[in-house]
Amino acid sequence: MTDILTTTYPTLSLAERDRRWAAIRGLIAKEGLDGIAVFGTGRDIADSYLTNEGKRGVVLLTATDDPTYFIGDVPLERYDAQGHRWERWVEDWVPGNAIANLAATLKERGMEDARLGVVGLTSRMVSQWAGTISHRQWENVLAAMPHVKWVDVSDPYESIVIIKSLEERVLLRKAASLGEAACEAFVETARAGGSEHEIAAAAFHAVIAGGGWVRWPFMLERAGESMFAWSVPEWFEMGGAPRILKTGDTIAAEIFAFYGGQESQQQIDVSFGEPSPLLRELEQVAVDSYRAGVEALKPGMLFSELAAIMEEPLHRSKTWNTGPMVQTVSPIYNSATRLNPGVDPALSGLPKLPSGVALDGDFVIQEGHAFAFEPNALRDGQRVCIGGTVLVGENGVEELNDIPNRLNVV
Repeated sequence: MTDILTTTYPTLSLAERDRRWAAIRGLIAKEGLDGIAVFGTGRDIADSYLTNEGKRGVVLLTATDDPTYFIGDVPLERYDAQGHRWERWVEDWVPGNAIANLAATLKERGMEDARLGVVGLTSRMVSQWAGTISHRQWENVLAAMPHVKWVDVSDPYESIVIIKSLEERVLLRKAASLGEAACEAFVETARAGGSEHEIAAAAFHAVIAGGGWVRWPFMLERAGESMFAWSVPEWFEMGGAPRILKTGDTIAAEIFAFYGGQESQQQIDVSFGEPSPLLRELEQVAVDSYRAGVEALKPGMLFSELAAIMEEPLHRSKTWNTGPMVQTVSPIYNSATRLNPGVDPALSGLPKLPSGVALDGDFVIQEGHAFAFEPNALRDGQRVCIGGTVLVGENGVEELNDIPNRLNVV
C-alpha cells in the first residue's frame, strides 16, 4: 500500500450524497413506490447509505422530499466543538420512538395509504437472511400504519449499495490499506512462544490506529497444529487461555477492516517454521484459485462464472473448503462452501460430515463491484486460506492487498 493511502483520511462529498439519493429515488420510481423506509438495524447499518451516519435508525425518503431520520435520541454529537468538523447529510432528524414518529410524519404528509418500500425485512448478510427488523418492531409498524402498502425492496436496495462509486472506491482502498497494515502487524507479532491474543490485538490496533473500525464478527481466527473449523475463536465468546504458539503451528484470521463505512476483508495465514509438504500443497491450491480469479475477473461475466473458475483448483486437488472461495463486499454474495468434504479423511470420525452450501445468488459483474477473494483448501485436518480485497475499478481489476495472498512463514 502506498503512503498516501495510510496517511490520508478521505470523506464523502455532498455530490456523493446527491448521487446516492438519486439512485434510491430511481428505485422508488422503478418499483412504483411513494417512498422508501430504510431500517438500519443490521450489520451493514443500511440507513448509513442515505445519511452517512451509523445511528441504526429509520430513514424515510420520498420522490420529492429530502430524507427524514428517525433516531432514538438527540444527536448531541452534532453540537459540540468536535461535531462541527463533520458535514451532515440529513438535517431533518426526529428523536424518540422511530415507529410512532414515522407514522406521524406520514399522516402529516397525507401518506397514510402510501405504497412504501421497506429495507430490512430480508438481507444478504450472513445470518441475517430473515431480515434485521425484529418481530415486535414489525408488529408495531403494521399497527401504527395499518393502511400503508409495504413492499420489500431489500434486495434491489442492496444491489445498488454493492456497486462502489468513484468516491466510495477511494474509501474502499483506504479500508484495504488498513487491512494490509493489520496483516503486516499480524505477521510481525507472530512468534514461537507468543500468544494468539497478542497477534489478534496487533491486527485490531493497526486498523483502528489508522482511522478505521471493525464490525461483527470482528475477526475469525484459529491457531494450532491441526484445524478444519473456521469461526469466531472460542475465547471471544467463552473466555479461556490463549494458545501459546510453537513451531509446527499455524495461525489464521479473517480480518474485517472498515473505513468510512466501506468494508474490506483479508485472509492472513501464518506458519511457525517451514510449512509441511501438505501445507505447501494446500497453499498452492489457494494461490491457483486466487490467480485464476484475478485473471478471469471482468465486467459482464456472471458471479457464478467467477466462482466456478475459482473452485476448479479444489476439484482437481481433492481438497474441500469451509468458506467461500469468493464473496462480495458488501452486502454479501457467497460462492459455494463445503464442497466435497468427503475427500478429507480427517472428517471420517465426525458424527455427520458438513453438508455443502450452494452459491446463494447471482448477478452480472460490473465496474464498481468489489470482492473478498478468500480461496481456502483443506485436507487431513489442515487448512490454508489466503486472499484480500479485489476491486473492478475504473482502470480494470485492482488487487488491493498483497501480504495475505500467500502463506506467510515466521
